[in-house]
Amino acid sequence: MGSVLKIFKRKKVNIEDKLKKIKDGDVLERENFINEYIPFIIKSITKVTNKYIEIENNDEFSIGLEAFNEAIDKYDFQKGSFIKYAETVIKSRTIDFLRKTKELNKVVSIDRDNSINRKVKGTSDNKDFTEQYEMKEQILKFGILLEKFDITFKELIEESPKHIDTRLNSIYIARSIIENEDIKKELYRKKTLPAKKIIEKIGVSKKVLKGNRKFIIATVLLLSSDLDLLIEYISGVEGRDNYGI
Repeated sequence: MGSVLKIFKRKKVNIEDKLKKIKDGDVLERENFINEYIPFIIKSITKVTNKYIEIENNDEFSIGLEAFNEAIDKYDFQKGSFIKYAETVIKSRTIDFLRKTKELNKVVSIDRDNSINRKVKGTSDNKDFTEQYEMKEQILKFGILLEKFDITFKELIEESPKHIDTRLNSIYIARSIIENEDIKKELYRKKTLPAKKIIEKIGVSKKVLKGNRKFIIATVLLLSSDLDLLIEYISGVEGRDNYGI
């Protein structure tokens, strides 16, 4: 796990170094940085439009490019991840554009949820709408994952560890399970924690596993998924540890 964290740390510093050069007026660095993150820009737009984005002569891509530039200019190094900030700006500007061109109702399946339709017409905060909609979708997907392991949201809430140290320890166990392919495969096959292997290979007590079983399983499922908004909650818990809170 330590090696993985080091990789992410190097990546973060590298991005910040590039952004500092750009903010100091390095035009070539800005151009290279934007070209490097074109796939990210396209992916962020696609999350809103649900359709493939062409680079050439595409209005949404132009909007996304402008939004990425805006994110570079306005980013504050003290306010967390640039990537998450840039994604928020791109999504917000894309939604603004789609609303102006009256295309948003075609993009989102409004007929599935009339309440979403009301929010599109009445909301004054595009970022909040996007995140609320995506969060709802991700929670539904997460619920389906949990059902396969016979876990309900109610049980997960009731049985989740209350103390921060216990939560952090459970998250550590979940990450260790993910890194151990043998244990992870057995978990998915048997739909329960292979306690004996976890105790032997990860070095935790049977009491800890038993008391936090559903939370650990749910964390493994979440961290192994593409449910990025929900994964942020786990990162937030771990961030508290990093800042001594």
